Amino acid sequence: MHVIWALCQKEWRINLDTPQGYVVSIAFLLASGFFFGSNLFLNGQADMRHWFAMLPLLYIFFIPAMAMRLFADERKDGTYELLATMPTRTIELVLGKYCSLMGHLSALLLLTVLYPLSLALLGDVDAGLIAAAYLAAWLLAASFSAICLYASALTSHAMVAYIVGLILLLSLFLLTQVAPTLSPALQDVVVMLGPINHFQNMLRGVVSLADVVLFMALTIIFLALSWFELERRRWR
Repeated sequence: MHVIWALCQKEWRINLDTPQGYVVSIAFLLASGFFFGSNLFLNGQADMRHWFAMLPLLYIFFIPAMAMRLFADERKDGTYELLATMPTRTIELVLGKYCSLMGHLSALLLLTVLYPLSLALLGDVDAGLIAAAYLAAWLLAASFSAICLYASALTSHAMVAYIVGLILLLSLFLLTQVAPTLSPALQDVVVMLGPINHFQNMLRGVVSLADVVLFMALTIIFLALSWFELERRRWR
């Protein structure tokens, strides 16, 4: 745990010391605020449904940008070899990087709590529904972060990691969109395994064990793939 916490602190210091962390965070909050404000002021709807529906698209473009440098830059700068020779396990490196990324995303999601608080000033809000939607947003961020961390572990170029992560997340989103055109058997598979479908289910305010397990399984699978990729390179 000490190694994981130290790596997490290191990544947080890098985010605070470099413009990239501020630029991505501010851009995410501006885009998020735009979707919330457009629904409130332009459409006259004082609810969060439109904002939560657009959140996966924001994740698709911004989470790869937050994750792309985590392993790619370490390998490009030659510092990963130093980390690999230290008395640390690969799983600790993966979890340290992952926890720093999730801490960043959790902080950004926490700032968006201002949206439902502002709606509460205008009228009654369904606190249970919003809480379930935020849980869904956090779980979706957790699984998407693991996918993008794996993309960063595949290459030593941050931009390539961004493109790979973007393609992986966009593929999951588009698969959900084309699901109605597939055969009934394939539709069942997409509904069962697609994270976007489970995210949309939770937005209705119903948190089922199947939804939570799917997000956890997806996260664990891609963290394991990141571990495997780094171990493969360490012993090559």
